[in-house]
Amino acid sequence: MRTGCIVSFMDARQNIETALKGALSKLGIEAEVVLDHPADVSHGDYSSNVALVAAKKAGKNPKALAEEILKQLGSIEGVESSSVAGAGFINFTLARGFFPEATKEILQKGEAWGRNDHVKGYKVMVEYTDPNAFKPLHIGHLMSNAIGESLARLVEFSGGETKKANYASDIGLNVAKGVWGAKKINADLNDLSALGKAYATAHESYETDPQVKEEIDTINKALYENSDAELSAIRGKGVATSLKHLYEICDVLGTRFDFEFLESQSAPLGKDIVLKNTPGVFEVSDGATVYKGEADGLHTRVFLNSRGLPTYEAKDIGLIGLKRTSFPFDVSIIV
Repeated sequence: MRTGCIVSFMDARQNIETALKGALSKLGIEAEVVLDHPADVSHGDYSSNVALVAAKKAGKNPKALAEEILKQLGSIEGVESSSVAGAGFINFTLARGFFPEATKEILQKGEAWGRNDHVKGYKVMVEYTDPNAFKPLHIGHLMSNAIGESLARLVEFSGGETKKANYASDIGLNVAKGVWGAKKINADLNDLSALGKAYATAHESYETDPQVKEEIDTINKALYENSDAELSAIRGKGVATSLKHLYEICDVLGTRFDFEFLESQSAPLGKDIVLKNTPGVFEVSDGATVYKGEADGLHTRVFLNSRGLPTYEAKDIGLIGLKRTSFPFDVSIIV
């Protein structure tokens, strides 16, 4: 298997895949060829379980089949040696000269190294970070941002058309709690820490005081209906402060969103879809509009609560429409 010719990283992998496919063809076997990096470096640089996958269909012992495949491989450019290990894995060790050449190639290509066309032609939307108004960002948002950024950049690096989206919670029970708390403690609406304190105050009271719960639920309904100018103004200022904080953090993280979706936009769309499909997909139960999914192996979820207000589930339905209208994607990823 020894070869003195040095090939690139991508070429070496492709040469191994081509050789395996050729060996399988000679043996009259059809099987998907997958290459992995062995967990133990002493087992080589690449490993394939193709013999284990194809053994049952071929009616042969996996290790015996691996030996047959190995005999059919012949010389592979860029590969120093190949061998059978374990229950039938085929391991490959690259030529010694490969690594300094590969390093040289990496340095020459710089940030372009590894760029490919694996998902060329695909339109992918990645949604991540998704903050809640009246609440400071926490480590969970940072995690979502890091994962979302990584996925978006990987798709773009692999030739796909990528759009980054943020979906902020700017209306709903959490916002109603923030508005109630802001009024209660006379919070500075330009100070996010004060808004966070307002929310915490309201959340605790909501869980323990039935009167406060009723007051906050009433505020929530008024905010959805935009029927109280003072409450709506508090909400608007609180949301603006929260989003300003988000953008400051995103500047530090290097995040630039292509689309900014809000729950206040998705809520009416989702509610309309739910109502149009009730009865049918949804049904009214104890005053709420629900989807009873037990028959489909799922479970019951509330889409409109007893006050007729949309839940996260209904909003998500509306969000799908907003996304497709903004960017007709092939794949949607939500972190």
